Amino acid sequence: MTLDLFTPTVAQSSLHPNFVRLIKEEDDALRNVLNDWAAGFIDRDGKFVVEFQRTFNSSWWELYLFAVLKSLNHAVDFSHHAPDFVMPDSGFAVEATISAHAQDATPEWMKTMADITNHDDIEGRYIETMARLSNSISSKFRKYQKSYSSLPHMAEQSYVIAIQNFGTPDAHQLGDVAMQRLLYDVRHEKAFMKDGKVSLPTGLFANEEMSDVSAIIYSTVATFGKARALSASKGDFVFQAVRIRNNHELIQVGGTIDTYKESLRDGMRVFHNPFARRPLSFDHLAAEDVRQFRFRKGELETTCHPKGDLCMRHVIHQVTRSK
Repeated sequence: MTLDLFTPTVAQSSLHPNFVRLIKEEDDALRNVLNDWAAGFIDRDGKFVVEFQRTFNSSWWELYLFAVLKSLNHAVDFSHHAPDFVMPDSGFAVEATISAHAQDATPEWMKTMADITNHDDIEGRYIETMARLSNSISSKFRKYQKSYSSLPHMAEQSYVIAIQNFGTPDAHQLGDVAMQRLLYDVRHEKAFMKDGKVSLPTGLFANEEMSDVSAIIYSTVATFGKARALSASKGDFVFQAVRIRNNHELIQVGGTIDTYKESLRDGMRVFHNPFARRPLSFDHLAAEDVRQFRFRKGELETTCHPKGDLCMRHVIHQVTRSK
């Protein structure tokens, strides 16, 4: 049964701002992309559409992940109520989550141009991102230990946490630096201060403490801009993006809606846990447009797209005003 994502089923006052923005689109281009992502998705508890319309971001992320898994030929068994995506034939399961904004902080859907262009405190934004990501990872790690680990169908499955970063208004511009620091302690920090008060550890994948987590899937760019890039949208949209080639060379790319190219999986990262009890096969998510990280022989290795891995992207809608 095809999901009807866009007919409002909750009160207007309860609709999420991003959902309102989506249904106000002048043409069906973005909605068609979402329908493609949702094809074959099963609403197991009958609540998905309501959650999509009311809280939006976590449901959007689930649809995107489902599209990615389909694109890599992984068959999801929806007969299991948890985790979110169980793939017995592939030997792994994915639990989806997001990093949301802190209490009293500006949510991503209320971002202003100042939020996007202010680069005065990049370190502060990395620290805030690390704190939000740490909360999300810890929550899903505890969920596995308390619940998922005892499920019969999870006995031999690799457990993967998939996170989309919505933690700050400019999250789509921050790339994967915070995640590298948080998981692998690439700057040898050992810890960082949340809100200047609470010490949280870095190097979550630097020991056996989280050995039940096989890997983490991460993206900062699975946003409206992703759907726009994949769509046949009408209008004057200009894309500005940055890719990184050979792990150090930054390449600025861009274009109009007719000339800019981006794939479904561009910007997706996979961080493998070297201490995982049930390692995720490197081949399961192997694709040219998926950047994977792993430790081998004491060194952090990463795959590199020949044209550069997508790090960040911004979309500008140039509205032509009549004189």
